Amino acid sequence: MKKLLKKLRFRYIGTFSVLLLLVLLCSGCWSSKEVETLAFVTLSSYDYTQINGQDVWTAATLILKPQGSQGQDEGKKSSLSGNAEQLVTGQGPTMQDAIRNYSAKLSTVPFYGYATGMIIGEEAAKKKAPEMVEHRARFPQTRPRDIFLVAKGEAKEILKTRGTMNQLFSAEVSQFIDLKATNIGKSYGMYFYKFVSWLTSNDRDAVLPQIKIIPLESDNKESGDNPKTEGSIIEGLGVFQAGHLVGWLDQEQTLGFLLLTQKINKGPISIPVQKDGTMFNYFLSSSTYKVKPVVSNEEISYHVTIQTKGEIDENNSLRLTKEDIEQLEPVISEKLKKVATATVNQAKTYKADFLGFSEKLHHKDPKTFHALGSEWREAFVNAQVEINVKAKIISTGRLKEKLEVNPQNE
Repeated sequence: MKKLLKKLRFRYIGTFSVLLLLVLLCSGCWSSKEVETLAFVTLSSYDYTQINGQDVWTAATLILKPQGSQGQDEGKKSSLSGNAEQLVTGQGPTMQDAIRNYSAKLSTVPFYGYATGMIIGEEAAKKKAPEMVEHRARFPQTRPRDIFLVAKGEAKEILKTRGTMNQLFSAEVSQFIDLKATNIGKSYGMYFYKFVSWLTSNDRDAVLPQIKIIPLESDNKESGDNPKTEGSIIEGLGVFQAGHLVGWLDQEQTLGFLLLTQKINKGPISIPVQKDGTMFNYFLSSSTYKVKPVVSNEEISYHVTIQTKGEIDENNSLRLTKEDIEQLEPVISEKLKKVATATVNQAKTYKADFLGFSEKLHHKDPKTFHALGSEWREAFVNAQVEINVKAKIISTGRLKEKLEVNPQNE
């Protein structure tokens, strides 16, 4: 495994160098006539299993339907919706065989230049993640900012849901990763270049945003059109250790990951807080963090400082005074500390330093880190982690005067 990861690290650097040259040198690679012979791939998925001791790969992809196949009445509407994407699948003993088998079902040639990225199935992520990434790096049309996600279950089933919004599923997924995942605290956007860097790193572990199937309410229960009852949602993270999926972070643990590793500046992230039996929502708008490795008497520890700013929307007819705010800020700080601590504990349970603490140690004290050798994960698990959080309330959302509602005349 170590040899594979090392080989992968050098190969992806070389592959991206070639890709960069192609981007710079190729301003156009096909004529208008050639476009008609291409099947434009928008999003792909890969699943892996073993049947009777034999490897079985399932490759699935969404392809834009030709305009003429959408029908005259729904052409405009379908061009922006999930109905404009066609699902094609193939199976084989290798990834390449599975791709060839779905390609054989098409009358045109698959083109991956506009693909947004790929989804890895749960079983494939557990057993074949390095091989999949290396295979992807060999694709000449792979781009550094292709998005990567890991499915809870089979990735192919995710593509069948086609999303929950009236737009291309591939576009919906890409927009969430690019614009919303971190800012609403639900997940973390991951791109090919960063995932490869983390997956092959010798001082940290990787994560991927988790995508899973959720039930949907039907708006057309009485019709006979078999209304869609399932959608998909990106929420939480998949945790990788030594190149393989080893577990998941739930929504609160994902928030802890963001607090411990990211500078948030585009919130708000809604966080429920309770004080004296009353619930408030702290809308975190920005946060910063600092991780300081400390080595003393050959013992390693980490001091973490998190600072946040946010607001509280007053409710239940409560009027927060300056004194109330001063009392509430420590309660919010303690809540966020518990969230961050739970994430650290989960990382230690998985023996996966996806928080990058060992990476910080490597940068600050290379001698100590190199002395750990292959035991750097164990050193992280055994390290003491002290977390201090300072939450500030910068606004209460208060109306100038209390909103009074006149009772209805009887």
